[in-house]
Amino acid sequence: MAIVDRENLTAAAEEVIRLIEVARKRVQIYPSHHPAVREIVMKLLCAVEDILQGRPHVSFNIAHGEIFLDEIPLANATLTHTEFVELSAAKAMSTLTFQAGVTDEEMTKFVQLLNERATDRTAANEPGFQERLAEKGVESIQAGVLVSSSEVNLLEGGTTPAQQEAMSSRDRALELVWETYHDLLAGKAIDYENLGLAVKGIVRALLDDREVYRHLVDIKDYHNYTFNHVVNVAVLALLFGADLGLNADQLNSLGVAAFLHDAGKLSVPVDLLKKPGKLTDEEWKVMERHPAEGAVMLLEQCGHQNIGVSVALEHHARYDLSGYPKMSPDRTLHLFSRIVSLSDVYDALTSDRSYRRGMMPDQAAAIILSGSGKEFDPALAKLFVQSVGVYPRDCVVLLTNGETAIVQETNLDDPARPKVRLARGDNEIIDLRGTDIGICKCIDTSTAAASCEHPTDDAGSSQASHEAVTHPFVTTSEEADLR
Repeated sequence: MAIVDRENLTAAAEEVIRLIEVARKRVQIYPSHHPAVREIVMKLLCAVEDILQGRPHVSFNIAHGEIFLDEIPLANATLTHTEFVELSAAKAMSTLTFQAGVTDEEMTKFVQLLNERATDRTAANEPGFQERLAEKGVESIQAGVLVSSSEVNLLEGGTTPAQQEAMSSRDRALELVWETYHDLLAGKAIDYENLGLAVKGIVRALLDDREVYRHLVDIKDYHNYTFNHVVNVAVLALLFGADLGLNADQLNSLGVAAFLHDAGKLSVPVDLLKKPGKLTDEEWKVMERHPAEGAVMLLEQCGHQNIGVSVALEHHARYDLSGYPKMSPDRTLHLFSRIVSLSDVYDALTSDRSYRRGMMPDQAAAIILSGSGKEFDPALAKLFVQSVGVYPRDCVVLLTNGETAIVQETNLDDPARPKVRLARGDNEIIDLRGTDIGICKCIDTSTAAASCEHPTDDAGSSQASHEAVTHPFVTTSEEADLR
Protein backbone atom coordinates (compact mmCIF):
# COMPACT_ATOMS: atom_id res chain seq x y z
CA MET A 1 0.00 0.00 0.00
CA ALA A 2 1.30 3.46 -0.92
CA ILE A 3 2.54 5.65 1.92
CA VAL A 4 0.27 8.71 2.10
CA ASP A 5 0.61 10.13 5.61
CA ARG A 6 3.19 12.92 5.71
CA GLU A 7 4.75 11.68 8.97
CA ASN A 8 5.17 8.13 7.66
CA LEU A 9 6.42 9.43 4.29
CA THR A 10 9.02 11.56 6.05
CA ALA A 11 10.18 8.62 8.17
CA ALA A 12 10.43 6.37 5.10
CA ALA A 13 12.41 8.98 3.16
CA GLU A 14 14.84 9.52 6.05
CA GLU A 15 15.34 5.75 6.23
CA VAL A 16 16.35 5.78 2.55
CA ILE A 17 19.01 8.42 3.22
CA ARG A 18 20.27 6.43 6.24
CA LEU A 19 20.54 3.23 4.21
CA ILE A 20 22.35 5.03 1.38
CA GLU A 21 24.99 6.13 3.87
CA VAL A 22 25.28 2.67 5.43
CA ALA A 23 25.56 1.02 2.01
CA ARG A 24 28.13 3.57 0.87
CA LYS A 25 30.35 2.80 3.84
CA ARG A 26 30.01 -0.97 3.45
CA VAL A 27 31.19 -0.92 -0.17
CA GLN A 28 34.29 0.90 1.06
CA ILE A 29 35.12 -2.24 3.07
CA TYR A 30 33.66 -5.17 1.13
CA PRO A 31 33.40 -6.09 -2.57
CA SER A 32 29.98 -5.65 -4.19
CA HIS A 33 29.23 -9.41 -4.14
CA HIS A 34 29.87 -9.73 -0.38
CA PRO A 35 26.80 -10.78 1.66
CA ALA A 36 27.11 -7.69 3.88
CA VAL A 37 26.83 -5.45 0.81
CA ARG A 38 24.04 -7.50 -0.79
CA GLU A 39 22.05 -7.36 2.44
CA ILE A 40 22.18 -3.57 2.81
CA VAL A 41 21.57 -2.94 -0.90
CA MET A 42 18.41 -5.05 -0.76
CA LYS A 43 17.24 -3.17 2.32
CA LEU A 44 17.85 0.11 0.50
CA LEU A 45 16.00 -1.15 -2.57
CA CYS A 46 13.02 -2.23 -0.44
CA ALA A 47 12.94 1.15 1.32
CA VAL A 48 12.88 2.98 -2.02
CA GLU A 49 10.24 0.62 -3.41
CA ASP A 50 8.04 1.30 -0.36
CA ILE A 51 7.93 4.99 -1.28
CA LEU A 52 7.61 4.25 -5.01
CA GLN A 53 4.36 2.30 -4.62
CA GLY A 54 1.77 4.08 -6.75
CA ARG A 55 4.32 6.61 -8.04
CA PRO A 56 6.30 6.76 -11.30
CA HIS A 57 9.30 8.17 -9.46
CA VAL A 58 10.45 9.68 -6.17
CA SER A 59 12.80 12.65 -5.98
CA PHE A 60 15.12 13.83 -3.22
CA ASN A 61 16.31 17.44 -3.42
CA ILE A 62 19.35 18.87 -1.64
CA ALA A 63 19.24 22.66 -1.38
CA HIS A 64 20.62 25.24 1.04
CA GLY A 65 22.32 22.44 2.97
CA GLU A 66 19.02 20.64 3.60
CA ILE A 67 17.52 17.39 2.29
CA PHE A 68 13.95 17.27 0.98
CA LEU A 69 11.68 14.56 -0.36
CA ASP A 70 10.12 16.53 -3.21
CA GLU A 71 9.07 19.54 -1.12
CA ILE A 72 8.99 17.89 2.34
CA PRO A 73 11.98 18.90 4.50
CA LEU A 74 13.79 15.93 6.06
CA ALA A 75 15.08 17.68 9.17
CA ASN A 76 16.43 14.61 10.97
CA ALA A 77 18.25 13.34 7.89
CA THR A 78 19.81 16.76 7.35
CA LEU A 79 21.10 16.90 10.92
CA THR A 80 22.24 13.27 11.08
CA HIS A 81 23.71 12.74 7.62
CA THR A 82 25.85 15.81 7.02
CA GLU A 83 28.30 13.66 5.02
CA PHE A 84 25.55 12.90 2.50
CA VAL A 85 24.81 16.62 2.13
CA GLU A 86 28.52 17.38 1.62
CA LEU A 87 28.92 14.48 -0.81
CA SER A 88 25.91 15.68 -2.81
CA ALA A 89 27.48 19.11 -3.13
CA ALA A 90 30.81 17.59 -4.22
CA LYS A 91 29.03 15.47 -6.84
CA ALA A 92 26.91 18.45 -7.98
CA MET A 93 23.91 16.30 -7.11
CA SER A 94 21.14 18.62 -5.96
CA THR A 95 18.38 16.29 -7.14
CA LEU A 96 18.29 12.49 -6.89
CA THR A 97 15.44 10.60 -8.57
CA PHE A 98 14.61 6.91 -8.34
CA GLN A 99 12.31 5.61 -11.09
CA ALA A 100 9.84 2.79 -10.63
CA GLY A 101 11.52 -0.47 -11.64
CA VAL A 102 14.96 0.36 -10.24
CA THR A 103 16.98 -2.87 -9.78
CA ASP A 104 19.37 -4.08 -7.11
CA GLU A 105 22.17 -4.06 -9.72
CA GLU A 106 21.51 -0.39 -10.48
CA MET A 107 21.38 0.41 -6.77
CA THR A 108 24.76 -1.32 -6.22
CA LYS A 109 26.39 0.64 -9.03
CA PHE A 110 24.87 3.87 -7.70
CA VAL A 111 26.34 3.29 -4.24
CA GLN A 112 29.72 2.38 -5.69
CA LEU A 113 29.81 5.55 -7.78
CA LEU A 114 29.00 7.65 -4.70
CA ASN A 115 32.39 6.54 -3.34
CA GLU A 116 34.25 7.27 -6.55
CA ARG A 117 36.66 10.15 -6.10
CA ALA A 118 37.54 12.73 -8.72
CA THR A 119 41.19 11.64 -8.51
CA ASP A 120 40.14 8.15 -9.59
CA ARG A 121 39.30 9.58 -12.98
CA THR A 122 42.07 10.20 -15.49
CA ALA A 123 40.16 11.67 -18.43
CA ALA A 124 40.87 15.31 -19.16
CA ASN A 125 37.19 16.15 -19.38
CA GLU A 126 35.90 14.25 -16.39
CA PRO A 127 32.22 13.30 -16.71
CA GLY A 128 29.73 14.33 -14.05
CA PHE A 129 27.91 11.97 -11.72
CA GLN A 130 24.89 11.56 -14.01
CA GLU A 131 27.19 10.76 -16.94
CA ARG A 132 28.96 8.13 -14.83
CA LEU A 133 25.60 6.54 -13.97
CA ALA A 134 24.77 6.40 -17.67
CA GLU A 135 28.18 4.90 -18.48
CA LYS A 136 27.48 2.10 -15.99
CA GLY A 137 24.07 1.41 -17.55
CA VAL A 138 22.06 2.84 -14.64
CA GLU A 139 18.82 4.08 -16.23
CA SER A 140 16.40 4.15 -13.30
CA ILE A 141 18.43 6.53 -11.10
CA GLN A 142 19.06 10.12 -12.16
CA ALA A 143 21.23 12.67 -10.40
CA GLY A 144 21.14 16.24 -11.59
CA VAL A 145 21.51 19.88 -10.74
CA LEU A 146 18.58 22.20 -10.05
CA VAL A 147 19.68 24.86 -12.52
CA SER A 148 18.00 28.24 -12.17
CA SER A 149 16.05 29.69 -15.07
CA SER A 150 18.58 32.49 -15.42
CA GLU A 151 21.46 30.01 -15.72
CA VAL A 152 19.61 28.03 -18.39
CA ASN A 153 18.91 31.08 -20.49
CA LEU A 154 22.40 32.50 -20.05
CA LEU A 155 23.81 29.18 -21.27
CA GLU A 156 21.55 29.37 -24.30
CA GLY A 157 22.70 32.94 -24.94
CA GLY A 158 20.88 35.85 -26.52
CA THR A 159 19.27 37.28 -23.40
CA THR A 160 18.96 41.03 -22.97
CA PRO A 161 19.85 42.82 -19.71
CA ALA A 162 16.12 43.24 -19.02
CA GLN A 163 15.53 39.51 -19.53
CA GLN A 164 18.46 38.62 -17.30
CA GLU A 165 17.16 40.89 -14.53
CA ALA A 166 13.65 39.49 -14.87
CA MET A 167 14.95 35.91 -14.66
CA SER A 168 17.12 36.79 -11.67
CA SER A 169 14.15 38.34 -9.85
CA ARG A 170 12.09 35.23 -10.57
CA ASP A 171 14.85 32.99 -9.23
CA ARG A 172 15.08 35.10 -6.08
CA ALA A 173 11.32 34.87 -5.68
CA LEU A 174 11.45 31.08 -6.12
CA GLU A 175 14.07 30.81 -3.39
CA LEU A 176 12.08 33.13 -1.12
CA VAL A 177 8.88 31.13 -1.59
CA TRP A 178 10.83 27.96 -0.72
CA GLU A 179 12.07 29.59 2.49
CA THR A 180 8.67 31.13 3.35
CA TYR A 181 6.74 27.86 2.98
CA HIS A 182 9.49 26.02 4.86
CA ASP A 183 9.14 28.54 7.72
CA LEU A 184 5.37 28.11 7.73
CA LEU A 185 5.76 24.33 7.93
CA ALA A 186 8.19 24.74 10.83
CA GLY A 187 5.83 27.14 12.63
CA LYS A 188 8.13 30.14 12.19
CA ALA A 189 7.03 33.69 11.47
CA ILE A 190 6.88 34.81 7.84
CA ASP A 191 9.43 37.44 6.89
CA TYR A 192 6.91 39.87 5.36
CA GLU A 193 9.55 42.55 4.90
CA ASN A 194 11.69 40.40 2.60
CA LEU A 195 8.61 39.07 0.80
CA GLY A 196 7.38 42.62 0.22
CA LEU A 197 10.77 43.76 -1.09
CA ALA A 198 10.91 40.84 -3.53
CA VAL A 199 7.44 41.67 -4.84
CA LYS A 200 8.29 45.37 -5.20
CA GLY A 201 11.34 44.44 -7.28
CA ILE A 202 9.22 42.30 -9.59
CA VAL A 203 6.55 45.01 -9.87
CA ARG A 204 9.10 47.68 -10.80
CA ALA A 205 10.67 45.49 -13.50
CA LEU A 206 7.29 44.25 -14.73
CA LEU A 207 5.95 47.79 -15.19
CA ASP A 208 9.08 48.63 -17.21
CA ASP A 209 8.75 45.63 -19.57
CA ARG A 210 5.73 43.36 -19.23
CA GLU A 211 6.60 41.23 -22.27
CA VAL A 212 9.73 39.92 -20.56
CA TYR A 213 7.63 38.65 -17.65
CA ARG A 214 4.95 37.16 -19.89
CA HIS A 215 7.66 34.87 -21.27
CA LEU A 216 8.83 33.81 -17.79
CA VAL A 217 5.66 31.93 -16.89
CA ASP A 218 6.61 29.31 -19.49
CA ILE A 219 9.53 28.18 -17.27
CA LYS A 220 8.19 25.20 -15.35
CA ASP A 221 9.64 22.27 -13.43
CA TYR A 222 7.28 19.57 -12.19
CA HIS A 223 9.89 18.16 -9.80
CA ASN A 224 9.38 21.30 -7.69
CA TYR A 225 5.88 22.04 -8.91
CA THR A 226 4.51 23.70 -5.77
CA PHE A 227 7.13 26.44 -5.59
CA ASN A 228 7.28 27.11 -9.34
CA HIS A 229 3.48 27.16 -9.43
CA VAL A 230 3.26 29.74 -6.65
CA VAL A 231 5.78 32.02 -8.39
CA ASN A 232 4.07 31.61 -11.76
CA VAL A 233 0.68 32.41 -10.24
CA ALA A 234 2.12 35.54 -8.67
CA VAL A 235 3.69 36.70 -11.97
CA LEU A 236 0.49 35.97 -13.91
CA ALA A 237 -1.58 37.81 -11.31
CA LEU A 238 0.77 40.81 -11.38
CA LEU A 239 0.77 40.94 -15.19
CA PHE A 240 -3.01 40.82 -15.23
CA GLY A 241 -3.27 43.37 -12.42
CA ALA A 242 -0.98 45.74 -14.33
CA ASP A 243 -3.10 45.31 -17.47
CA LEU A 244 -6.19 46.13 -15.36
CA GLY A 245 -4.54 49.39 -14.33
CA LEU A 246 -3.75 48.64 -10.68
CA ASN A 247 -1.21 51.06 -9.19
CA ALA A 248 2.16 50.02 -7.74
CA ASP A 249 0.91 49.80 -4.13
CA GLN A 250 -2.05 47.65 -5.18
CA LEU A 251 0.23 45.40 -7.22
CA ASN A 252 2.58 45.00 -4.26
CA SER A 253 -0.32 43.82 -2.08
CA LEU A 254 -1.59 41.53 -4.83
CA GLY A 255 1.85 39.98 -5.29
CA VAL A 256 2.31 39.17 -1.60
CA ALA A 257 -1.19 37.65 -1.43
CA ALA A 258 -0.53 35.56 -4.56
CA PHE A 259 2.74 34.21 -3.13
CA LEU A 260 0.87 33.05 -0.01
CA HIS A 261 -2.39 31.85 -1.59
CA ASP A 262 -1.48 28.14 -1.42
CA ALA A 263 -0.06 28.10 2.11
CA GLY A 264 -2.78 25.66 3.10
CA LYS A 265 -1.35 23.03 0.73
CA LEU A 266 1.27 22.43 3.43
CA SER A 267 -1.47 20.64 5.40
CA VAL A 268 -2.29 18.27 2.50
CA PRO A 269 -0.35 14.98 2.18
CA VAL A 270 1.99 15.09 -0.82
CA ASP A 271 0.58 11.85 -2.23
CA LEU A 272 -2.87 13.39 -2.30
CA LEU A 273 -1.61 16.36 -4.31
CA LYS A 274 0.11 14.06 -6.81
CA LYS A 275 -2.34 11.14 -6.93
CA PRO A 276 -3.01 10.39 -10.62
CA GLY A 277 -6.29 8.55 -10.08
CA LYS A 278 -9.72 9.53 -8.84
CA LEU A 279 -9.91 10.92 -5.31
CA THR A 280 -12.21 9.29 -2.80
CA ASP A 281 -14.83 11.31 -0.94
CA GLU A 282 -12.62 11.29 2.15
CA GLU A 283 -9.61 12.48 0.13
CA TRP A 284 -11.66 15.35 -1.29
CA LYS A 285 -12.62 16.40 2.22
CA VAL A 286 -8.91 16.66 3.05
CA MET A 287 -8.18 18.55 -0.17
CA GLU A 288 -11.02 20.98 0.35
CA ARG A 289 -9.73 22.02 3.77
CA HIS A 290 -6.57 23.66 2.39
CA PRO A 291 -8.01 27.18 1.73
CA ALA A 292 -9.31 27.42 5.31
CA GLU A 293 -6.07 25.92 6.67
CA GLY A 294 -4.06 28.53 4.76
CA ALA A 295 -6.25 31.36 5.99
CA VAL A 296 -5.80 30.19 9.59
CA MET A 297 -2.00 30.01 9.16
CA LEU A 298 -1.86 33.56 7.83
CA LEU A 299 -4.46 34.86 10.29
CA GLU A 300 -2.33 33.67 13.21
CA GLN A 301 0.64 35.58 11.82
CA CYS A 302 -0.75 38.83 10.48
CA GLY A 303 -4.34 39.33 11.60
CA HIS A 304 -7.57 39.67 9.64
CA GLN A 305 -6.59 42.96 7.99
CA ASN A 306 -4.10 41.26 5.67
CA ILE A 307 -5.51 40.75 2.17
CA GLY A 308 -3.55 37.50 1.91
CA VAL A 309 -5.94 35.90 4.42
CA SER A 310 -8.92 36.64 2.15
CA VAL A 311 -7.12 35.38 -0.96
CA ALA A 312 -6.01 32.15 0.73
CA LEU A 313 -9.58 31.55 1.92
CA GLU A 314 -11.40 32.51 -1.29
CA HIS A 315 -9.24 31.37 -4.21
CA HIS A 316 -11.29 28.15 -4.69
CA ALA A 317 -14.69 29.61 -3.74
CA ARG A 318 -15.68 30.22 -7.41
CA TYR A 319 -17.46 33.30 -8.70
CA ASP A 320 -20.91 31.77 -8.09
CA LEU A 321 -19.78 30.64 -4.59
CA SER A 322 -20.32 26.97 -5.48
CA GLY A 323 -16.73 26.10 -4.58
CA TYR A 324 -15.13 25.67 -1.19
CA PRO A 325 -15.13 26.51 1.62
CA LYS A 326 -18.83 27.34 1.68
CA MET A 327 -19.44 31.08 1.80
CA SER A 328 -22.38 33.25 2.74
CA PRO A 329 -24.58 33.66 -0.39
CA ASP A 330 -24.31 37.44 -0.19
CA ARG A 331 -20.49 37.45 0.00
CA THR A 332 -18.54 39.31 -2.68
CA LEU A 333 -15.14 37.78 -3.35
CA HIS A 334 -12.19 40.17 -3.12
CA LEU A 335 -10.89 41.38 -6.48
CA PHE A 336 -7.48 39.87 -5.70
CA SER A 337 -9.09 36.48 -4.98
CA ARG A 338 -10.78 36.54 -8.38
CA ILE A 339 -7.49 37.47 -10.07
CA VAL A 340 -5.50 34.77 -8.26
CA SER A 341 -8.18 32.16 -9.01
CA LEU A 342 -7.80 32.76 -12.76
CA SER A 343 -4.00 32.75 -12.55
CA ASP A 344 -4.02 29.61 -10.39
CA VAL A 345 -6.14 27.56 -12.79
CA TYR A 346 -4.35 28.78 -15.94
CA ASP A 347 -0.91 27.82 -14.61
CA ALA A 348 -2.16 24.46 -13.30
CA LEU A 349 -3.70 23.63 -16.67
CA THR A 350 -0.60 24.53 -18.68
CA SER A 351 1.98 22.92 -16.38
CA ASP A 352 3.46 19.46 -16.88
CA ARG A 353 2.98 17.11 -13.96
CA SER A 354 4.55 13.73 -13.30
CA TYR A 355 1.28 12.05 -14.34
CA ARG A 356 0.20 14.21 -17.31
CA ARG A 357 1.38 16.80 -19.83
CA GLY A 358 0.21 20.37 -19.53
CA MET A 359 -2.41 21.70 -21.92
CA MET A 360 -1.58 24.09 -24.73
CA PRO A 361 -2.44 27.76 -24.00
CA ASP A 362 -5.42 27.86 -26.36
CA GLN A 363 -6.98 24.85 -24.64
CA ALA A 364 -6.48 26.46 -21.22
CA ALA A 365 -7.99 29.72 -22.50
CA ALA A 366 -11.02 27.82 -23.83
CA ILE A 367 -11.58 26.19 -20.44
CA ILE A 368 -11.36 29.51 -18.63
CA LEU A 369 -13.84 31.12 -21.01
CA SER A 370 -16.17 28.12 -20.62
CA GLY A 371 -16.16 28.76 -16.85
CA SER A 372 -17.11 32.41 -17.25
CA GLY A 373 -19.93 33.38 -14.89
CA LYS A 374 -19.64 30.12 -12.93
CA GLU A 375 -16.08 29.50 -11.79
CA PHE A 376 -14.78 32.91 -12.85
CA ASP A 377 -15.87 36.54 -12.89
CA PRO A 378 -17.13 36.87 -16.50
CA ALA A 379 -15.62 40.31 -17.12
CA LEU A 380 -12.26 39.30 -15.63
CA ALA A 381 -12.18 35.95 -17.48
CA LYS A 382 -12.36 37.67 -20.88
CA LEU A 383 -9.78 40.29 -19.89
CA PHE A 384 -7.48 37.60 -18.44
CA VAL A 385 -7.45 35.64 -21.69
CA GLN A 386 -6.61 38.88 -23.51
CA SER A 387 -3.83 39.55 -20.99
CA VAL A 388 -2.11 36.15 -21.16
CA GLY A 389 -2.87 35.75 -24.85
CA VAL A 390 -4.69 32.79 -26.35
CA TYR A 391 -1.53 32.28 -28.36
CA PRO A 392 1.45 33.57 -26.34
CA ARG A 393 4.71 34.74 -27.87
CA ASP A 394 6.90 31.93 -29.30
CA CYS A 395 3.92 29.54 -29.40
CA VAL A 396 4.05 27.37 -32.54
CA VAL A 397 0.66 27.41 -34.30
CA LEU A 398 -1.01 25.70 -37.22
CA LEU A 399 -2.79 28.15 -39.56
CA THR A 400 -6.01 27.49 -41.48
CA ASN A 401 -4.07 27.64 -44.76
CA GLY A 402 -1.98 24.66 -43.64
CA GLU A 403 1.17 26.63 -42.84
CA THR A 404 3.06 26.53 -39.55
CA ALA A 405 4.00 29.80 -37.84
CA ILE A 406 5.50 31.16 -34.63
CA VAL A 407 3.64 33.83 -32.65
CA GLN A 408 5.63 37.07 -32.46
CA GLU A 409 3.25 39.48 -30.74
CA THR A 410 -0.24 39.30 -29.23
CA ASN A 411 -2.82 41.82 -30.40
CA LEU A 412 -4.57 42.79 -27.17
CA ASP A 413 -7.64 44.01 -29.04
CA ASP A 414 -7.91 40.66 -30.87
CA PRO A 415 -5.86 37.99 -29.05
CA ALA A 416 -7.14 35.26 -31.39
CA ARG A 417 -5.30 36.91 -34.31
CA PRO A 418 -1.71 37.72 -33.32
CA LYS A 419 1.27 38.68 -35.44
CA VAL A 420 3.09 35.55 -36.57
CA ARG A 421 6.30 34.61 -38.35
CA LEU A 422 5.82 31.98 -41.03
CA ALA A 423 8.03 28.93 -40.64
CA ARG A 424 8.79 28.74 -44.36
CA GLY A 425 12.12 29.91 -45.73
CA ASP A 426 11.45 33.66 -46.04
CA ASN A 427 10.32 33.97 -42.38
CA GLU A 428 7.66 36.48 -43.40
CA ILE A 429 5.86 38.22 -40.52
CA ILE A 430 2.14 38.82 -41.00
CA ASP A 431 -0.57 40.35 -38.83
CA LEU A 432 -3.50 37.93 -38.91
CA ARG A 433 -5.92 40.78 -38.16
CA GLY A 434 -5.51 41.98 -41.72
CA THR A 435 -6.08 38.59 -43.35
CA ASP A 436 -8.71 35.90 -43.63
CA ILE A 437 -6.21 33.40 -42.20
CA GLY A 438 -6.95 32.05 -38.74
CA ILE A 439 -5.30 29.71 -36.26
CA CYS A 440 -6.38 26.11 -35.82
CA LYS A 441 -4.48 25.48 -32.62
CA CYS A 442 -1.15 25.61 -30.82
CA ILE A 443 1.22 22.80 -31.73
CA ASP A 444 3.00 20.82 -29.03
CA THR A 445 6.47 20.74 -30.58
CA SER A 446 7.46 17.76 -28.42
CA THR A 447 5.03 15.54 -30.28
CA ALA A 448 4.04 15.11 -33.90
CA ALA A 449 1.78 17.91 -35.12
CA ALA A 450 -1.69 16.88 -36.14
CA SER A 451 -3.20 18.21 -39.34
CA CYS A 452 -5.70 21.07 -39.36
CA GLU A 453 -9.01 19.75 -40.67
CA HIS A 454 -11.40 22.46 -39.54
CA PRO A 455 -11.11 26.19 -40.27
CA THR A 456 -11.09 28.38 -37.20
CA ASP A 457 -13.91 30.71 -36.33
CA ASP A 458 -13.53 34.31 -35.21
CA ALA A 459 -12.72 33.16 -31.69
CA GLY A 460 -9.46 31.80 -33.07
CA SER A 461 -9.88 28.23 -31.87
CA SER A 462 -11.40 25.37 -33.84
CA GLN A 463 -14.54 23.65 -32.62
CA ALA A 464 -12.64 20.39 -32.65
CA SER A 465 -10.09 21.88 -30.28
CA HIS A 466 -12.81 23.07 -27.91
CA GLU A 467 -14.54 19.71 -27.86
CA ALA A 468 -11.26 17.94 -27.08
CA VAL A 469 -10.81 19.89 -23.87
CA THR A 470 -11.89 18.11 -20.70
CA HIS A 471 -13.41 20.45 -18.15
CA PRO A 472 -11.08 20.67 -15.14
CA PHE A 473 -13.63 20.87 -12.35
CA VAL A 474 -14.22 17.15 -11.97
CA THR A 475 -13.35 14.63 -9.30
CA THR A 476 -10.08 13.34 -10.74
CA SER A 477 -6.96 14.09 -8.79
CA GLU A 478 -4.91 14.86 -11.87
CA GLU A 479 -6.80 18.15 -11.62
CA ALA A 480 -6.60 18.31 -7.83
CA ASP A 481 -4.15 21.17 -8.07
CA LEU A 482 -6.90 23.21 -9.76
CA ARG A 483 -9.16 22.83 -6.76
